[in-house]
Amino acid sequence: MQPFTTHRGRLAVLDWSDVNTDLIIPARYLKRVERIGFGPLLFADKRYEPGGAPLPDQPERHGAPLAGFPLNDPAVAGATVLVVGHNFGCGSSREHAVWAVMQAGYRALIAPGKGEGFADIFENNALNNGLLVIELDKRHWQTVAQAGRAEPGRAEVTIDLNEQTVTLHQSASALAMDAEPCFPFEIPESHRQRLLKGLDTIAETLLFDSAIQRHEAQLPDWIIPRPTGG
Repeated sequence: MQPFTTHRGRLAVLDWSDVNTDLIIPARYLKRVERIGFGPLLFADKRYEPGGAPLPDQPERHGAPLAGFPLNDPAVAGATVLVVGHNFGCGSSREHAVWAVMQAGYRALIAPGKGEGFADIFENNALNNGLLVIELDKRHWQTVAQAGRAEPGRAEVTIDLNEQTVTLHQSASALAMDAEPCFPFEIPESHRQRLLKGLDTIAETLLFDSAIQRHEAQLPDWIIPRPTGG
């Protein structure tokens, strides 16, 4: 898993509320056995012209982008921070939703309201896969979202996970303040440490591999059967 320490990236804004996982990645794509190729499937039923969504086994073959869908704006192509609305990722649990967001190029999501921005299961799936999900104070989120709307493809943020801050960068013409605003956020310390070190939960467990092996060596055979000669 790629460590996350600091990241500066351009903003894209999809500030719809209650975006569920079936909208993020439609259920028909869950039969894919690979963990790659999900980027083009992100919002597949919204981002392409009618009838243009890819087949599950041909994610790169799709119709024309649908005009008016916010993430199809050429100005935000290559954005790496997605500003989303309240309760993003609600609905059924599917890790594929996180894979689709990440493989579309996003390193972080920013939502409004502590404890309200993301559905719990989606939030945990995201953090366990290395996708940073940030819940800002609603007033701070509004400032970031408005910057992204006002200057598509130009507004940027720097996310510092050590300091747990989001700093907003705008052009001189758009910046109405003397200094670039900096907003605090919090994530659970266990998740923060794993992200900083680039460890998922399995990799974190394997840090204790030697201790695990020493413990297992002391267990009776009926707990962990060992091969016998013959």
